[in-house]
This record gives sequence, C-alpha cells and structure tokens, in this order.
Amino acid sequence: MRPLFFSTLCLASSLSLMACSSQPPTTAKESTAIINNTAKENADQQLSVEPSSPEEPLSAFTAFGNTEKSWRTVIDGNQLSIEADFLKPTTIVVSRSTYAEGVEYVSTVSGKPIIMNINSQICTDDNGYQNEFTVTLTYDNKSYQGCAVAGAYETAPT
Repeated sequence: MRPLFFSTLCLASSLSLMACSSQPPTTAKESTAIINNTAKENADQQLSVEPSSPEEPLSAFTAFGNTEKSWRTVIDGNQLSIEADFLKPTTIVVSRSTYAEGVEYVSTVSGKPIIMNINSQICTDDNGYQNEFTVTLTYDNKSYQGCAVAGAYETAPT
C-alpha cells in the first residue's frame, strides 16, 4: 500500500513541477519508468514506525465461575457488577492495576475486600469451552476460580 501511495505522490509532484518547467514533457513511457523505479526504491527500504501511544488495554470483562458456588461479574471501566450465591447483586467502583500477565480489580463490599484477578491464560470452563482468561475472585477471604472473556455482557449469550 505504501509503495502505491509514494508512487502516486511522486507522480503528482512530477506533474506539478512539469507544469512549471520549460523542458519538453516526459513521455508516458518515461513516467512509468520513474514510477516503477520509485516504487522499487520504496519497497527496498525498511520503514520502522513506532506507535505514538501504547495500545489501549482492555477495560471490560465478563467473568464467571460455578465450581463451588456460582458467580458472575461484569467489569466495565471502573464499575464491577456482581451476582453470586454468596453475595447479593451489587455494583461497585473498583481500582484497577495492570501487570505483565493480566489485570487486578480491587474494592470492598459490605466492608469486606473483593479482589478480581484476571490472568491472560486460557481457561477451560465446566462445559469444556475455552475462554480467553483465567480468573480468581476473592471475597471474604475465600477464593473462587473461573473464566473470563473480553467485553461487558450483561446477559449470557444463548
């Protein structure tokens, strides 16, 4: 794509300069040769483009587990909604920390700490389906294992 862009740019520049020049115009064959040479030079060069900013990390997840007790959370930005056998449905504001292998969300519910650690390892759920992330939900000093997917899904897909 870049060679085509640069070739078009060179052709347009050449045409602009030719309009101001007192020399006879180049033929179509000569113009094609110039374009092909420019495209070859551009293809031979290795362009290194650094991103201007790092890619925005994921900020929405849907996590679930049902090994000991069923639970489901939806994280959207700094909001965590939870439904669980061991906790009445609630939505809380969480603090987010990232690390090399994942992300962790921390807050309190009814004065007790709640921590959701989402790890970038593949998770196989109880039905044998593979999910993008492995999750550990800790509440009231008890840990619950589960899986998560990217995106905030208020209802389970059917």
